[in-house]
Amino acid sequence: MKKARILKHGLLTLATVAAISAVTFGAAPGTPLEAQTVEAAASGTVEVSTFAQFESALKDVNTKVIIVTQSIAFNKNVTHIPNRDVEIRGRKGQGVVINSGHFSIYGKQNTKGKNTLTIKNARIIGDSGNGRFFTGGAGNGPLSYGWDVVAQNVNYDGARFVHLSEGKLTFSGTNVINTRAENAWVHDLEFEAGSTYTGIAANKDHSQFSAFYFNGSLVNCKANGEVKIGDGATVNVKIGPQSNVNYYYPVFYDKVHKVDVGVGATLDVDAAGTAFGFIPRANYVNKAPSLNLASGAKAYFNGRGGGNYPAVYFQYYGAQLNMEPDSEFVATGNSTIGTFRSEYKGAVINLNAPANFEVTNKKAGAKLFYSTDTTINATGVNDIYTWTQVGGEYLDAPSSTFSGGEFAINFGKICNSKTLSVTGDLSQQFKMENYGKISLQGSLF
Repeated sequence: MKKARILKHGLLTLATVAAISAVTFGAAPGTPLEAQTVEAAASGTVEVSTFAQFESALKDVNTKVIIVTQSIAFNKNVTHIPNRDVEIRGRKGQGVVINSGHFSIYGKQNTKGKNTLTIKNARIIGDSGNGRFFTGGAGNGPLSYGWDVVAQNVNYDGARFVHLSEGKLTFSGTNVINTRAENAWVHDLEFEAGSTYTGIAANKDHSQFSAFYFNGSLVNCKANGEVKIGDGATVNVKIGPQSNVNYYYPVFYDKVHKVDVGVGATLDVDAAGTAFGFIPRANYVNKAPSLNLASGAKAYFNGRGGGNYPAVYFQYYGAQLNMEPDSEFVATGNSTIGTFRSEYKGAVINLNAPANFEVTNKKAGAKLFYSTDTTINATGVNDIYTWTQVGGEYLDAPSSTFSGGEFAINFGKICNSKTLSVTGDLSQQFKMENYGKISLQGSLF
């Protein structure tokens, strides 16, 4: 049989090529040619080996699955791809590379519904200055509607992976995303249960970026972006790995009001400055933003840059950290002000029998918190260990140990860490302003 190809002037349609591909790659022996053609056309699957074929497949509304069999390089943008669910399958295990360069795929704007672009098993390279693989909707930024993206087993290098300001980005399997700017623009973000994610953002020079920018429109005048890290997932992110300057932008930035870390999941962020935070805004959908750790979840936030930037920055009234049994929270900073900054009144840290709640400031003589009326509510905390403000790695034994139980600590009188009250089982000798490291541990640690 002659090898199928798409002629310059369209003498063979994509449906025909799909049909011939089905005949060539797996139709049952003895099946009549006419039946094979109908079956292939109905499946909507096509194999491509050139950029021209790839572009044509994306623009054919009847094509549902595009298999890239050989390395291709974009030479222009692919614009206005029709609104339908479509899947791109790479063959990164066989060395196939999709080089998008300076260009992008643009999904057609759709304000009345959503479709999903799925990308599987792909090695993608974009230009580090301005390359991005997919842009959902009208363009770059808010009001770009109609698309979600699912990435499964994708390796990407470029400026940004996707612009999806009004859509949801979901990662499954194992993904590695390495970008000069943010990994992506999103409205919502999910890491599926059991998945593994390695992200590097702001990877060149001293440019400052978050890892994920939630820059879509407000919904009913509210900021309602969410991050969900599924049970057993592992998310590792580095921000500005080449730098120790004082970066402002945290891992998730702007219109995100809730971050949920699932049962046994891990969120590990190493940042040049602030690793995790919520920005000040009066329109959070639930009045105050929250970081929520399920049973056995782990959150590690390291801010290595120092200066005045904390590792964790709660910049709104009543922001919450909620820890379920056997969960772990570790924040490590190098800041002249404090590792955990909660200067807006009323931040709450709720500890329900955690394995470990730990805050460390490596800056000698510096405080742990820069707070106003912040409260730690604890149940099921057995032991509290504290170190004086010696700085460094705190390799020596604790300077003091307290018995726990059920208690509350309120501290922070106008942007400091002064202890205002201690109630419950904890000793009145506990003074937050004296410590450079604390560790509050439950029975399961």
